[in-house]
Amino acid sequence: MSAQIDSKPTLIIPSNQKLIFTISDTGTAPDRYIVQVEEDGNEIAKLYLTPNTNDVVHFDLSEVVKDRVYTDDVIRDQTETLSAYTGNYLTTARHGMKKYEVKVGSYDSGTETLNEDSDSVYLVGGAEQLSAGLHPSFSDYYCEAVLYRKTWMTDRKNPSNLIQVNATDDCEGVVAFLNDTNIINFDGFFMFYTLYNESGVISTWIWLINATNGAQAPSASDNNQKLTYMPFLPKNLDTVLPSSKRPSTYPSWTHYTIDVWNATQRISTTLRVNRFCGSAKHQNTQLAWTNSVGGWDYLLFTGRTQQEDKITSKQYRERVGNWDASTYTFIPEVRETHDYQITGKTTYTLTNQDFSFDELDLLKYCFRSDNVMIRIGDSGDWKPVTLDNKNYKVREANSKMYSVSLQVTLAQEVKC
Repeated sequence: MSAQIDSKPTLIIPSNQKLIFTISDTGTAPDRYIVQVEEDGNEIAKLYLTPNTNDVVHFDLSEVVKDRVYTDDVIRDQTETLSAYTGNYLTTARHGMKKYEVKVGSYDSGTETLNEDSDSVYLVGGAEQLSAGLHPSFSDYYCEAVLYRKTWMTDRKNPSNLIQVNATDDCEGVVAFLNDTNIINFDGFFMFYTLYNESGVISTWIWLINATNGAQAPSASDNNQKLTYMPFLPKNLDTVLPSSKRPSTYPSWTHYTIDVWNATQRISTTLRVNRFCGSAKHQNTQLAWTNSVGGWDYLLFTGRTQQEDKITSKQYRERVGNWDASTYTFIPEVRETHDYQITGKTTYTLTNQDFSFDELDLLKYCFRSDNVMIRIGDSGDWKPVTLDNKNYKVREANSKMYSVSLQVTLAQEVKC
């Protein structure tokens, strides 16, 4: 008689949801079931759980791993913001994917019997909804021999096996995908990039998915590196690609596509970036956030971004004058009231006049994210922000085009 795992979450799954392991015994249930949890080979928890009236235990792994897995926001060596990454074609995760092994055993009459059964899951950042069921599949993001799986870890919809992103020449951003041949049968050999203008193809480029390009398929134990990020928006590519292949080299470019290919055919959904003419009269603003499937998503706000600075402080009053001198004096400019604990916060109002319905639908995932950033202007840096409230204003400006306004606050105290 021994403990066994009867059911578990799917092999790869976002971490912020119910991750239920059902444990029973092949014979008579013990006094307690023992559950050991290992993260990338290191034990992080050991629990003794009492069987329920049906002699089983339902163990929720999410209670143990809460906040231990989160989508990366800097590159692996932590020297650069991930969305601005231009060092190579590909880079890998540090915190965005981890392996958890659950070992079950028995505690009966004072005796421990460990590791009678075990199973593993690989967790990425994000969350599935209850409507997806108890153990939702993540296989749409497995780039395997099955043709045209979604592959790219984005909440954008992919009708007709096409994911579309609007971007100006100066937009920055990365997209994530699973790169592994041990837990999934990743079938990709290279990325195929095609640049277009109104007349058709004007340039192509291929880069292999290997160590030279920053992300060869990792070994079975390199759990963190099974998640790969690819810089894919125009400003990133203007550094990553050879000069003759960059969008900026061709003033007439209209869009480009990126696909994962094996030796003979395309196996991923096509990722298409459409050239979008933002405002020339004022600065455009990018909004970025960690999405529900372990990657990053982006939207461009082309309306005027309003900035408001608010300063708060406390005050105290000081006795004025030279009380220790033989003659009491003070100058007319003496300060009697002083400020202290002076702090400030900066708030931005983002607006856009022409979101499509798909872009409006994508925005809801931003409000579920715990890591939101903005970038103002063509050469601005990424700044962490918080959403002031969990709602935004929408107005149908034209047929199927929507005007959106929302407010964010810089997630850094302004020093005064």
